[in-house]
Amino acid sequence: MTYEIIYEGNVKEFEDYLVEQARQEVQQKGRKGIWCRITDIYVRQLSIIKHDPFPPEETNQSDDENPPSIKHLKMNVTFDNFYRWGIPGGRAGNHRILFAIHNYHKVVLLHYFDKQYNGAIHREDIEPAEACYEDYCIVDPFY
Repeated sequence: MTYEIIYEGNVKEFEDYLVEQARQEVQQKGRKGIWCRITDIYVRQLSIIKHDPFPPEETNQSDDENPPSIKHLKMNVTFDNFYRWGIPGGRAGNHRILFAIHNYHKVVLLHYFDKQYNGAIHREDIEPAEACYEDYCIVDPFY
């Protein structure tokens, strides 16, 4: 099964930012660096998520060499179908994308942020994702 990817919130802007940073990196340095690596990871993991958006404990783990770091969000959330996708960025940031699995066949990418702290995701980082999801559910109700 392939899940449809839906962009809401600021995730498309983050994706565009990654591509632009990678382009500038190659143009300025003449070689691939950290931003190209992060962009490659993002593209590969997005492809995996299209086929298997669940955390390893909820489904079979992908055989890919770099599976996405996905966790089911249980704290500080209103919706029980929210997940967080972590993208390692090292010195370029600690990237997080919050998404919902909607109506058993869509992955709705809701909110990107750079997590600058340890521990559980804070409520203020979840609120923009919930607002986007509420707006999306008006157009495509959850059943």
